[in-house]
Amino acid sequence: MANAALAAAMGGVAERNFPGDSYYAQLKCHDPAGDDYYVTFTRKTVRISSYQDDAIRSTIETRADATPALM
Repeated sequence: MANAALAAAMGGVAERNFPGDSYYAQLKCHDPAGDDYYVTFTRKTVRISSYQDDAIRSTIETRADATPALM
């Protein structure tokens, strides 16, 4: 029920059972240069997908490396 209420409030679809993990959050992001990409957080990983510019990956890796909770 909570997943359905959250999905309705955010205009999305509640998902579970990401391969290799029980829960995840996926963010659709927009780079100021115009590139749209996704960042997916699981309990064990941070994944970046659909990006065109390697500078996006570099920026996210630098930020993740500097965030103790993600180490």
